[in-house]
Amino acid sequence: MRRIVRIIENGLNRVADGFDAMMNCFEGGMEEEVMEEMMIQDEMKGVPDKSIRFSRKVLDSFRKDVGKYRAETGGMLASTVDADLIDMCYFDVHSKNTPGTFYYDVDSMSEVFRDWKAQGFITDGIYHSHPVGCIRPSYHDISTALLHLRFFDLNFFYLPIFQSERRGFYTMYFYVVRKQEEHLNVNLEYVLKANEEGYVYASFTKWSQNYSIKQLDSYREGINRQEEQERKYHEVEQHIVQKTQNAEEREDSTMQKSNATKTYFKKVESLYPDQVLDKVIVCIGTGGARSALENFARSGFRNYILMDADIVSETNIATQGVFISEMGKKKVEVIRDRILDINPDANVVCVDRFLDDNMTDEEFRGYMDLFPRKKPTDYLILGCTDNFYAQKRSSILALKYGTPYLAAMMYKAGVAAELIFTYPGVTESCPRCLLGSRFEKYENGFENDVDSSACTIFATERMNALKGYIALMLLMYHEDSESEFSTMLDCVKDRNFVQIRLTPNVKDILGIGVFDRVFAGADRYTFMDETVWIPQKPDHPSNGYETCKLCGGTGHLDELYMRWPDTRKIDFREEGTVVPA
Repeated sequence: MRRIVRIIENGLNRVADGFDAMMNCFEGGMEEEVMEEMMIQDEMKGVPDKSIRFSRKVLDSFRKDVGKYRAETGGMLASTVDADLIDMCYFDVHSKNTPGTFYYDVDSMSEVFRDWKAQGFITDGIYHSHPVGCIRPSYHDISTALLHLRFFDLNFFYLPIFQSERRGFYTMYFYVVRKQEEHLNVNLEYVLKANEEGYVYASFTKWSQNYSIKQLDSYREGINRQEEQERKYHEVEQHIVQKTQNAEEREDSTMQKSNATKTYFKKVESLYPDQVLDKVIVCIGTGGARSALENFARSGFRNYILMDADIVSETNIATQGVFISEMGKKKVEVIRDRILDINPDANVVCVDRFLDDNMTDEEFRGYMDLFPRKKPTDYLILGCTDNFYAQKRSSILALKYGTPYLAAMMYKAGVAAELIFTYPGVTESCPRCLLGSRFEKYENGFENDVDSSACTIFATERMNALKGYIALMLLMYHEDSESEFSTMLDCVKDRNFVQIRLTPNVKDILGIGVFDRVFAGADRYTFMDETVWIPQKPDHPSNGYETCKLCGGTGHLDELYMRWPDTRKIDFREEGTVVPA
């Protein structure tokens, strides 16, 4: 699809406005048979809350929908006379589904809600299936539950997650979301299996987590802005459709539009396979990365997450390629509009927030999950901020989620620039191995006073040009055997610290002598704008360094996947590594 599908809050608004149509999802009325007693397996770690029940009819209906179809599918739940008894359900046959997303159909679900409300029923849950192995509700699921809690004026909300089987069997992870002052508590009440014999409680491990309502609201605000973008482009599309005279003309118009978009990138379409253009570029800090992002769009890349809470100021005119007409606007929105002006088929999520301690790992992952990909390497995280905390945090998040990572930083007055990159399973040195001395300085209270002052726009553009090449190297890795970018990473996987000399006297200004050493004897042919790819080994006593506190110096970055429960709590000042055993 061209853009991210409509999100649920639009549906809630439309429900609030009211609908005249009503429908009844069950012909036979309320089911009286209740599933009160079920077998409990031995060695149960969690104790099921048997006070919250499902009617037999509802459990059987799950077999016919979520137990029959592949993820993700789902629908809505309700209680008729007892809030602890779920005895109504509606399976949304009109929902917009992918293997990793479920968005219910606004019109049909609204009709069901109106009908239930007229009969005095309480709509108190939404159920849906997840891909195999995904048994926890996503951050987006939790934010959706908060919307419903407010809309239905409830203190609790049922959120069962299903693992479905095609034979009509399923496993249900029954979560309850409860509103508690400034946070939501999400608790796994029990796990229920549907098999040949019937329904049994299954052994499960207790799980409970709190979510800040303030942070959920902030996340949803970002979704709202994306929805507004969707609305605007939908209006444009409707205008085009209205100008056509019949169905044949509409089809012709659509074909012309599609062909026009293809024409934009015709000269480069042979460079990038379609699966590469569908990868997701996650950019942390957008000011200095503007030209790089625009050029990704000119290359045909479709999916972006832009994270920055800064606005365009007067001082950005000279260093970040912005325009006077853009002053006072949010940087993420300015770049979003520029990307869409280059590639109308792009999907851009704007996150008007800084990557700081207020953003949890789950929230960060929630933004990534707006673009559910098949594998972690379908994302590229770009660290493009001069804030060291954000740089450090983004690099660790990339290791946690198994994604490629690329960061760039301009040195004082633009006399030189550096780039670092990691690719789990390929590169061996983590960001802390590459920048150990810098990490130690900041850990001991150092504060950076370097900004873009006295830095020419040409220096920024030079850095962004190499950033783009390295990004292509990471995005294209072994995706297209005929492309030079496909194997380029194999040639430099042990040289993932890169520096560019942009002024001849870098050694005198910053004390960086690597360029003079590398090009010694060739000074007749060198002067400036040289790039060095400096060999790197993981920090470990066998390589002459203390063991890296971040990666343990093993050289196996892929083993760090999902090792940290919370990257905000990593403290390098403590003894030993921060990698959980």
